[in-house]
Amino acid sequence: MASTVMLADDDPVLLEEAADALRGAGFKVVEAADGQVALQEALSRKVDLIVMDASMPEVNGLEACHCLKAMPKTQKIPVVLTVAKRDPAARMLGERTHGSVRVLRKPFLPDELVSLARQLVRRKSLI
Repeated sequence: MASTVMLADDDPVLLEEAADALRGAGFKVVEAADGQVALQEALSRKVDLIVMDASMPEVNGLEACHCLKAMPKTQKIPVVLTVAKRDPAARMLGERTHGSVRVLRKPFLPDELVSLARQLVRRKSLI
């Protein structure tokens, strides 16, 4: 059965390119245009990995990640925060969550995203 990745980004072009790459690699993809929708989707579906932009309007990726890691239903889902620049808050969150939150610098290649997704989904299935 295919693993499900939720993608959250307010950039529709990046969202589509990332979704295409993941679908091409055999993942099911759920898309969210902002952090609030991402939280709702993560709570209402079985999601194996969350990839979201750290800086979205309304609820940004950092805030959404804090919420996800605080809730028992979603705290074990691996999260990848995508950042356009060096973001010390994102890096600190990755360190505080003992690697359950990863940071991926934009722009990234589709293959980088697919490789990281495979690695994190595989690791989650071993837990």
